[in-house]
Amino acid sequence: MRTCLPFLSTCRAVAAAIALALLAGCAGAPPIPARDAAFTVPRQLHVVQAADGQPPLDTMLVVQREGAALRWSLFDPMGVPQARQMLEHGQWRNDGFLRPNAQARDLFAALMFAWTPQADLDAAYGAGAWQARQTADGAAERSLRDRGTARWTVRWPQAADPDVFSITGADGVTWRIAPLKEQP
Repeated sequence: MRTCLPFLSTCRAVAAAIALALLAGCAGAPPIPARDAAFTVPRQLHVVQAADGQPPLDTMLVVQREGAALRWSLFDPMGVPQARQMLEHGQWRNDGFLRPNAQARDLFAALMFAWTPQADLDAAYGAGAWQARQTADGAAERSLRDRGTARWTVRWPQAADPDVFSITGADGVTWRIAPLKEQP
């Protein structure tokens, strides 16, 4: 019996580590609206990601509806897929054989927050979970709160196209969003 005790203790430690890893993965999932998104698709976007100390990263994003799901496909400028996710019935899943891309999933969820009409934010994210304001320079801003801090801040510059905006995450990464211009 004594020889089994170290083995059982090791098994318990491994099981506890796995449980904590699973819980940490769930805790880090980006918030999504409580009800189906009411924005129009398909959308094709030019996304530029900027982070301190790193060169800007250009990508293209296509969002389209497929049945009850939303397909999010992120590509580099050469057309190589960087992330493909499906959002169906409030759950994310990989689409294809790409490895999970948590940063892209965070971008996709932040875009849903940005595209949700302000009148629908309480129903989608909960009353008090978000804030909106006009800045001194005339820009409109909206933030989704997560444990007292801003998870994302969306900023629409003054007199700009409503489809041109930026999203800054709590990690300091900023995405500049604009419709993808089609070339003749």
